[in-house]
Amino acid sequence: MSRAKTPAPEHYYEEYLYKKDKNDRGFTKLWAGILGNTLCFYSNHKDLRSIDTISLENYVSLKEPGGNLSSENQFSLCMKGREIQLKAESLESREMWRAYIITIAELRIPPSLSLLPGPRLALKEALEKEIERKKKNEAEENETPSCFYNVSRMEAENLLMQNRECGNLLLRPGGNQKTLSVSTCQKFHSKDVVKHYRVMQEQEGYVIQVEPKVVCSSLANVISHFVNSSNKTLKPFVKICEYENKIAIYEQNNEDGVVTVRYAQDSPVINIYPFIGSTKTSPLHTAPPPLPRDPPPEDDYENPDQGEKRWNSFREVSKGPRTPKPVPSSGLDEELRRKLEIRRQQIN
Repeated sequence: MSRAKTPAPEHYYEEYLYKKDKNDRGFTKLWAGILGNTLCFYSNHKDLRSIDTISLENYVSLKEPGGNLSSENQFSLCMKGREIQLKAESLESREMWRAYIITIAELRIPPSLSLLPGPRLALKEALEKEIERKKKNEAEENETPSCFYNVSRMEAENLLMQNRECGNLLLRPGGNQKTLSVSTCQKFHSKDVVKHYRVMQEQEGYVIQVEPKVVCSSLANVISHFVNSSNKTLKPFVKICEYENKIAIYEQNNEDGVVTVRYAQDSPVINIYPFIGSTKTSPLHTAPPPLPRDPPPEDDYENPDQGEKRWNSFREVSKGPRTPKPVPSSGLDEELRRKLEIRRQQIN
């Protein structure tokens, strides 16, 4: 299994620096960089994990060379309750370190610094990034991460294992009011591997209790650290909404067993098993009656299935009965006169 690469930190300024703490016998050469408002120390320039950090939130002042400082490249960083002696590799490097430490700690560029236009422009850009970062962190500190759930350790494990599609990292309350816990669940060889990490809330921010310790200014940064450190393998757990926005009514036909679902806001019934039967229409809304058809037009269409005589006779009947031809009135009078004479002779 390949190990995920940790992204390289984006320092405002970085270079080799000699560090000597209170209990150290001599200076130790370390790779140093200013990350946000934190001075980070690494074993070498390829190392991505810091071995020591100094938060500039507790910055008091810088001591100028002279007095008990034996080298011109040496200066002293005074913190609340702590003093660290630092030494740069050159005079130019020392001035750059002093400029960045004062600027980031006090959020202003000291007017007494004598820098060339290029380094001064880079210092100005770092100051703008730090101001923007602080504004963003202040806004995030007032927001609770979406992956925070008020659940116990066992409930967190069940949530992560039973809802893989929602994410694999969540934040939950710890054992007391000053602690929080981060729970993760990853798949390894078809098995669920659950891990829990403690997060302490201290004056300097939120401290993730790992080796070495990681200091974050907000809970959002705590989540971001886990996501970025795992190369986005860990994803914040956001549970899908469990509530419906429509009232569903399920119906089953007793004859064919077709199951249909109808929503209270909708009129048609939706067939959820289309392979069993066809979609039915809700009895609340019946289909309108068909429109009446117009009578076929009267034309002289000739039906080929009927004989010509029959068709002609049908046409004559449809036109009405024929009027008999009138009998001439003169022939009728003569016939009546003749019959009347014969009747008279028989009587006489």
